Amino acid sequence: MKKFIALVIAAFALAGCSNFVTDFGIPTVRFHPVSFGPATGGYQVSFEVQPVPGSPSAYVTRIYVNGTPAQLTGFGVAECLPPTTADACPKLAQTLTFSANPGTLEITGYQAQSLNGTVRDITLPAPVLINP
Repeated sequence: MKKFIALVIAAFALAGCSNFVTDFGIPTVRFHPVSFGPATGGYQVSFEVQPVPGSPSAYVTRIYVNGTPAQLTGFGVAECLPPTTADACPKLAQTLTFSANPGTLEITGYQAQSLNGTVRDITLPAPVLINP
């Protein structure tokens, strides 16, 4: 009985902790710079989004560039099953267009939505430079 009471107390303590969150179906993705420079209609910055092995398919609703949401429509991310090597996971090209060179741009995170509707903001461990 004492063990049961201790387990119940531990369960309530963990349930109240905001860091104890379980998200299922949130994709983990990598970003790779591709190109940047003047183009027809303005200045374009292109990059690739690639899921890491074991990541489920889902939807990226926004990308944070320099800490603020980028003007980019959301896009789907394909799953990458575990036996696949990291470089063999599907890549998705994305382009941001500006009227002039925006200066230094770094992807600092993204917002993802799982297939069951859970939305989560993800902060990258290190910013990814896409326009020096």
